[in-house]
Amino acid sequence: MSLRILFAADVPEDPNSGAAGTEYQTIAGLRRRGHEVETIWASDMTRRIGHGNLHYLLELPWSYRRAIAGRCAQRVFDVIHVNQGHCYLAAEDHLRSRRPGVFVCRSHGLDDHVERVLAPWRELLGIGPTRGPRAAASRLLNRLLQRHDRLAYRHASGVLVSSSLDEDYLVRTMQVPPQRVGRVAQAPARAFCATPAAPMTRQRLDRLLHIGGFAYFKGVHAVGRAVSVLLRQDPALRMTWVCRQDEHEPARSLLSPDVQPRIDFVAWVPQERLVDIFDAHGILLMPSLFEGFGKVFLEAMARGLCVVGTPTGGMKDIIEPGRNGVLVGFDDAKGIVEAVASLRASHERAAAMSCAAATCARRYSWDRVSLETERFYLRLLRLRPRAS
Repeated sequence: MSLRILFAADVPEDPNSGAAGTEYQTIAGLRRRGHEVETIWASDMTRRIGHGNLHYLLELPWSYRRAIAGRCAQRVFDVIHVNQGHCYLAAEDHLRSRRPGVFVCRSHGLDDHVERVLAPWRELLGIGPTRGPRAAASRLLNRLLQRHDRLAYRHASGVLVSSSLDEDYLVRTMQVPPQRVGRVAQAPARAFCATPAAPMTRQRLDRLLHIGGFAYFKGVHAVGRAVSVLLRQDPALRMTWVCRQDEHEPARSLLSPDVQPRIDFVAWVPQERLVDIFDAHGILLMPSLFEGFGKVFLEAMARGLCVVGTPTGGMKDIIEPGRNGVLVGFDDAKGIVEAVASLRASHERAAAMSCAAATCARRYSWDRVSLETERFYLRLLRLRPRAS
């Protein structure tokens, strides 16, 4: 059965970045399965407000509604698939207009769930103002943005997420009927699976890696503390930190001065270059406080790295602790140090984990993503007559 699908996402048409890459690869997979897919990207919608959160609050819901209504006036779609809860006005318009087909809200990390998890961490880590006008304004803005998500859950035919934590949040906390919630794990890009993973050598285990924007929720404080201890204890260790060029100095400030000469800072690079970086390293540190999914850990697993992560996002669902990766507690620098030391103490254990990680990661493909996404669409289409 060939479906007519309209995909809308307020991101650039870029296969190499986070949410945009997920949407891009999902679209490509659906087309390979024979479906007709039209797209609306950020470049197809008007943006006048430069401030990110104000754009999401005041402009994006209306831009989505106008752009989607314009396409639906030209043809009928079986599925309208829109990125994030800022699509709530478009979902409401779909219901009010009694259009055929189903409306799917796709989230890569539910904003209201993110806020519920991270607010205590901001206070604990002293991130941002906790009192005064700025703090009050920030809390108000967050509440208004979270309202978008809750309205999207109410009006959309279904909500599609990437992790069991977000799925459970929708069903248990937000009371979304389970049959309206879909969970589809993401996949590593083809570049990370095109060649076999490099063997796990002792030299690779001497190289630690962290990839991610310089943000507290990526666990950067724990990374800084753990790496400072590890490199001080073992002069053979080196570390590479991949983040934006303008984030190098803030990242460096988290590391002890005596170990900084053994830290290599690298700016964002294309996927092909990232494959080379993965292959030169043995252990990925990804102690995030929250992830909607977090593809980096799966890309690293596909290249045979031993991932030291936390039980959030896709890591919670995919990593089997001790077999294909390691999970430590949140903001647990001591746990990271112990995990790295344990891996480096047993090359045989690390090599077995590397093989298991690569085998596991390569089972997650974008063709599987498109198949499971298609199945969710069909489930919603079958439910639609009863819902009416």
